[in-house]
Amino acid sequence: MDKTKLIAVVVVIIIVVAAAAIVLTRGGSDSGDDANIDAELRVFGNADGNYTIDRNDLSIINDIVAGNLDASDYPMADANYDGAITQADADLVQSIINGEPCTVYHYNTCTTGDYVVDTKWPVKSALATGASNMLWIMTMAGMDGMVHGITYSASSSPDPTIFPEFSKMESIGGSSTKLPVDNASSYISKYDVTAVVADKTASTVDKGTVEVQYESMGVDVIRVNPAAVDVDEFCSEMFLLGFLFQTEDYCIDVAQWWTNLQDEIDSKLEGVDKRTVITCNGSVSNGRIWISAGTSDYVDVVKAAGGIYALGDEVLTDYTSGVYFNENDTWLYQYDIDCIVSIKTNDWYSGTVDNDEKYETSLGIFSNTQAYQNGDAKVIVGDAPIPIRVAYAAVALYPEVFTEEWADQVHQEFFGKFLSDVDLDWDNLYFMIDQSMLS
Repeated sequence: MDKTKLIAVVVVIIIVVAAAAIVLTRGGSDSGDDANIDAELRVFGNADGNYTIDRNDLSIINDIVAGNLDASDYPMADANYDGAITQADADLVQSIINGEPCTVYHYNTCTTGDYVVDTKWPVKSALATGASNMLWIMTMAGMDGMVHGITYSASSSPDPTIFPEFSKMESIGGSSTKLPVDNASSYISKYDVTAVVADKTASTVDKGTVEVQYESMGVDVIRVNPAAVDVDEFCSEMFLLGFLFQTEDYCIDVAQWWTNLQDEIDSKLEGVDKRTVITCNGSVSNGRIWISAGTSDYVDVVKAAGGIYALGDEVLTDYTSGVYFNENDTWLYQYDIDCIVSIKTNDWYSGTVDNDEKYETSLGIFSNTQAYQNGDAKVIVGDAPIPIRVAYAAVALYPEVFTEEWADQVHQEFFGKFLSDVDLDWDNLYFMIDQSMLS
């Protein structure tokens, strides 16, 4: 947007001065130097530890080579990852600045421990796993047009409403958590694929077998955590994709927008008495439901929304991501739980949500809890990108601070900024269900 016009708007509409000021400091410039982003690009050569590789990194490396700076203070300065900081590192960073094809070194995020890999840069054509969170991070990184094949199961195919291009792709494999080499080989040759993008789960592209097979074919494996809820952590993963696919400017805008949203939530909750909460996956099956805990990103969503999780690690010591609660169980009732938030996927953007069915299957099993009886048990959208889930979770937890109308506005703003080609009938969509909406 032209800055002169924006300033004029600010003068006329005083109420949006703060928001407009934020727009002025978001990306849009060649460098994004004025963006307020704390995420780190975990690519070697990023000597200053910010979210991009630029001339400041080159200057630091040159100073290290000249003996003016201590290399131990800049662990990411070793651009070629050979254990020494020399002119070769400066030359590699200069090649990156110039946009010249080269090999870069970066961290892969993995459940068995992060590790360093080399990737042919830039990536122009890739395959990827197709779980919803992965589709969102690729979309938010602005790289969906460079992905030519994804994996998904029949029950987890991409929503054509929000992922029109991904939904047109045939599945490479029968699961969104697997990317088999045999099935991918024809795509690799057809689209000149040089990389596959997988999530952090080590078994998704097995490190000991499948990853080695891809690498032997000249295809690099890139691993990220698309379900990260912490703003800086997610943006670090997104910036890795943005760097590798040369879509960094797009990432800067998304990162600044999300940072501003989380700052707004945190600011409005200052001095507010925090509520305890549990969350679940939204589906009762065989008389039981999975309550999230520990490492679950669902837990992180309600924490980011200002909740205090009622079932800490000291409670569920035998579980890493949750525990089943059976319809005849009583153990849950001993805990102080103010709110229950079910994060439920499927159908939200289609306009075909059955309120009663979705609410009952998500929360009916908790009918004996005080939170349910007080009307503090709610279902929120699980199909949306993570910051939108956080916004609706904030409404569910603190309706006296955040309104559903506010979350809807945040939701529409996100789509307007970053998915403008997706046409939704917002007047007939909603993304949270409470007991007042039941028949």
